[in-house]
Amino acid sequence: MDNAMSRPQTIQIFLPAGDPRGMRVAEITTRIVRVIEVPRSQLADFLKMPEAQQVGVYFLMGELSDAGLPRAYIGQSGNVGHGCRNSQSGSNWRSLQQRHQESS
Repeated sequence: MDNAMSRPQTIQIFLPAGDPRGMRVAEITTRIVRVIEVPRSQLADFLKMPEAQQVGVYFLMGELSDAGLPRAYIGQSGNVGHGCRNSQSGSNWRSLQQRHQESS
């Protein structure tokens, strides 16, 4: 097993609105990686956050396909907010999941 996977780690989850079903920001406290999950209904709130202006990879999660498999669109952008706004326009995506690595 890889050493990074065999040592204990802490994941910190922040709820910006205090609602566990709303936007969630998760971080491994010893890393510079952050994941932000945004329900589509809160996309406008996310776009106002500084994190929306950062470089990152984002996943737009959709309804199940006819085969019962989850649908996802994966994109990357120098401005995640701009990229996800353009990718999700007129689409049936349920939520945005952004992953980015902060610059040192």
